[in-house]
Amino acid sequence: MQEIIRTTINIGLEKPVKLLHITDVHITKYADDDPDFQKELLDRRVETFRKEGNYPPLTPEEYFVEAFELAEKEGALPVVTGDVVDIHTKGNVEYFLNLIKDKTLLFTPGGHEYQQICKRTMEEGPEYVAGVKAELKEQYSQFDLDFESHIIGGVNIVLANNSLDYYNAYTVERFEKELEKGLPIIVFSHNPINDSMMGLTESYNANVPLTKEDYEISNRMLKAL
Repeated sequence: MQEIIRTTINIGLEKPVKLLHITDVHITKYADDDPDFQKELLDRRVETFRKEGNYPPLTPEEYFVEAFELAEKEGALPVVTGDVVDIHTKGNVEYFLNLIKDKTLLFTPGGHEYQQICKRTMEEGPEYVAGVKAELKEQYSQFDLDFESHIIGGVNIVLANNSLDYYNAYTVERFEKELEKGLPIIVFSHNPINDSMMGLTESYNANVPLTKEDYEISNRMLKAL
């Protein structure tokens, strides 16, 4: 088990709300009928993780299982904030969905959920991104991949997708409605919020159809956080 960072936030709840934050697992599974280039890539990635990680040579999948075991032991709700898979393969998706089918958890995607190779998703172009989004929506039908909110023990747990480096209009409008409830809010997103995100006014890649208006909408979310 990797190091566990424990954080306590006192906001006057009647009973504690325990969450286990899990992120960037980078599962490296593939199915027999996944393309050979993906299989070869994932085999190399496993060796890289083992050589460069400051931990015993476990696979990402073994660490993921350990995390869910810890959540059950501690009575904590797992909150998974993306990059569960290293690349988008049939084997990775099947493994993840089979692992969580009998579990309660919250989930928001990261950029690697959209990638079929280890390359920034937004460099693939809008048609590719739109196609993978549609596929993910069907595969992960139990989740709203753009935005979810769950009131648990008097706290509003929000999952807001910024995996492609911005918040879309649907996500921002949903979040602004949640603010009206007046409850304490914890927001989970894949990418950390920082000043560089707020300063964006145009896409860093010409293949991505994001406009100045898109980023103005996203900045409304950032300013509220």
